[in-house]
Amino acid sequence: MDRVDKILVPVDFSNDSAEALNSAVSLARKTQAEVTVMHVAQKKEADAFLNFIAVMEGHPTLYQRPGIPVDRLLRERALDLYRFIETVVRNPGQLRINRKVELGNPAEKIFGVVAEERIDLVVLARKRRSVFSYLTTHGKLSRIISRCPCPVLLTPFSETPGDISVIRL
Repeated sequence: MDRVDKILVPVDFSNDSAEALNSAVSLARKTQAEVTVMHVAQKKEADAFLNFIAVMEGHPTLYQRPGIPVDRLLRERALDLYRFIETVVRNPGQLRINRKVELGNPAEKIFGVVAEERIDLVVLARKRRSVFSYLTTHGKLSRIISRCPCPVLLTPFSETPGDISVIRL
């Protein structure tokens, strides 16, 4: 990789993913790269969303499950993504930002977008909430890094400032 032209930033609307987006935007400004910000909604998220709506409308949720309004979930997440980018990226100027909302397995969707869009760099946020969630997240993160066909830039943990790490396998 001689030049970074396209950067992918998967986000989950957390402060950690805001840091990853800031890192990607900073790099994109220096290299005139295009940034694709992606959120992946999962099937279980659609089920939780449906249960929330059903409870709010007074419908039983334990034994009866009507059809899942996936299109509604994706529209809501697209609006959330738009607001998230507006909040995090100040003064976008000439920066090219693409938005993607997908439904499915986050790792598989990341790999699909990397191949489809010919992404040069993926910027991922590392999270640390507790020992147990760190171990779970670390396993997912290492699987994504090991399978990703392009370099992965990891942001530092939000609690401890440090240098950004680039991992190329």
